[in-house]
Amino acid sequence: MTDTTRNAPWERHGGYFFLSYAHSPPLPGSSGADPDQWVRPFFRDLNRAVRALARRDLGISPGSFDQDVRAGTDWKAWLSRALGSAEVFVALYSPGYFARSWPGREWACYRQRMVDAGVADPLTRIVPVLWAPLPDGADRPELLQIDADPVPGYAEHGLRALLKIAPMRGSYHAVLDRLARRIVELAEKSPVGPSEIADIMAADSPFPSAEAHPVFEVTVAAPALAALPAGADPRRYGTSPWLWRPFPDEQELSLAEYAAGVAERLEFAAVVKDVLKPEADRLPGVALIDPWFVADEHAAGRLEAFVRNLPPWVVPLLVPDPRGGERANRLAERTRGLLEQAGALRTESAREAVAGVRSLKHFASIMPRLVVEAERQYFRHGPKPGPDDVASPRHRLAGGPGPGTLTPPPDILGEETHG
Repeated sequence: MTDTTRNAPWERHGGYFFLSYAHSPPLPGSSGADPDQWVRPFFRDLNRAVRALARRDLGISPGSFDQDVRAGTDWKAWLSRALGSAEVFVALYSPGYFARSWPGREWACYRQRMVDAGVADPLTRIVPVLWAPLPDGADRPELLQIDADPVPGYAEHGLRALLKIAPMRGSYHAVLDRLARRIVELAEKSPVGPSEIADIMAADSPFPSAEAHPVFEVTVAAPALAALPAGADPRRYGTSPWLWRPFPDEQELSLAEYAAGVAERLEFAAVVKDVLKPEADRLPGVALIDPWFVADEHAAGRLEAFVRNLPPWVVPLLVPDPRGGERANRLAERTRGLLEQAGALRTESAREAVAGVRSLKHFASIMPRLVVEAERQYFRHGPKPGPDDVASPRHRLAGGPGPGTLTPPPDILGEETHG
């Protein structure tokens, strides 16, 4: 970096840090409980610690992480901005961090941004923290070590345990202080400044044990704008069914794109379909249904044929029109009747989804559970792979990572991460 870059106004620099962690799928029957609930208080504490050390004239939010993304936001665009502006990348290492590909993609995109920005040693900008213990025998990456004094309990239990267990809070705050000081030192003494990142969807995880991506299908049953029935709000529709936006005042993307994004963050390769047609071997998925779709009798027949043999691993989700009046209510009841007669309400998750999602916030809370439920039903009732099939192991539903070594790539094992 040149001296000009170092002395540039802070407005040309990014935020202090981006927090990267492995998203945990919700457990069956969890009723919306956040499996990553301890990440938020840690992020809040780290934000506070960085703000206390940072220059007071900057007036910027120290860090960013994806739990702060408002429902309805284009999360991929948000992620690109966050990764492209953070001065430091904080990685919460855990077994899931190396077993899942999404955090590896974030890691790879950020590192490549540092390379493209001309940073001599890109890994100095990545500060790894042990969030949860790695399995015995796994090669351990270098972690946060600002000085030679070990923090009691950190290497054995990880930072999450220090946060959760009251007698260990002293150690937690010791690690937090070291981490905050490292972030501020990097961000203020050698700022990189914002720059573009590569497309995260095209990035590959550098971690050798990251899982492959099984396919998750998002099927849409909604009218297109050209065939809109009387009484439906045209602001909710587009030229194709997959452009359906039932909450137009809140959504930046279509509902199908949001559903696909949730599946992708839970390690699926999502496919969006706008045509309802019965298939012999359907993959795990969700069917997003607009009751206005059945206002057309031909379309209603297509929906009936679609759900008649719907397997339990395709979960229907109904989004009624709260402003459509009595006709919209009748169409919603008719749609529920079709689904009930077809036996599509087998699970508690399906029954909740068909009862109706009436806000984008409700959709954001239920969608991760539907992804997990669809996968669980597929493993329980779906076709069994033959001896020659290569199937992606999805051990995370049993509480563990995928098989294989959890060894990070060799270049993050050296002294660079000490700073």
